[in-house]
Amino acid sequence: MFCREEAVQLHREAERIHDRGAELVFVGNGNRHFADGFRKDFAITTPIYVDTKREAYRALGMKRGLRSIIASAVAWKSVLRAWKGGFRQGSTQGDPWQLGGVLVVMTSGRVSYLHRSADAGDHAPLAAILAALPHPGGNG
Repeated sequence: MFCREEAVQLHREAERIHDRGAELVFVGNGNRHFADGFRKDFAITTPIYVDTKREAYRALGMKRGLRSIIASAVAWKSVLRAWKGGFRQGSTQGDPWQLGGVLVVMTSGRVSYLHRSADAGDHAPLAAILAALPHPGGNG
């Protein structure tokens, strides 16, 4: 449940995530063709799943709607930050009104972290994601 900018930033941390005994997985709401293109365009090596009916998004209470996407000044600041960082919005793939988030699930099934994006620029802090994972050499 990701936006491109957030996914690429998290993918850069995949080794640190793996060092903690975890797997980084992306769930998108487009179709398989879009997921394959995303994998190729950004050299993503971790699993990517597609939830075309957005069932996981609904089950996790992820926001959806035009107001969630454009209403916040924070979202516009994030657009500028992404632009300055070299990220460009490509063609829309999947549901353009669906926001995502980050979910950390332990091997026991316990959810140790859940971040629901409040707007298009609301990304989970990397430090919070890593803090929710087992420490290197630990178990989850």
